[in-house]
Amino acid sequence: MTLAACSSSDAGNSSVPLVVKWRDYAPGLQAKIDAMAAAKNCDGLQFEFNDIGGTNLAVRNRTDHGNEEILRYIDAKEREANCFNPVTTTS
Repeated sequence: MTLAACSSSDAGNSSVPLVVKWRDYAPGLQAKIDAMAAAKNCDGLQFEFNDIGGTNLAVRNRTDHGNEEILRYIDAKEREANCFNPVTTTS
């Protein structure tokens, strides 16, 4: 299954901070995501988004929540890294 990051165009500009329950994920995951965003590693961010998106049911069964907040967090980081800007070419 392939998932694509998508949300409203102002998702990365929300004044409401995202509350991710980091303790429910692998240690160091936030630092890994933040480092990829800082390096503008869009492929890595998309991989994490897809990988985490595919574990929603397992996380929901193990915790009191799904992956919605972390996916929104990754989406916001992708936007900060300009991962969704259209590629333009000149001829």
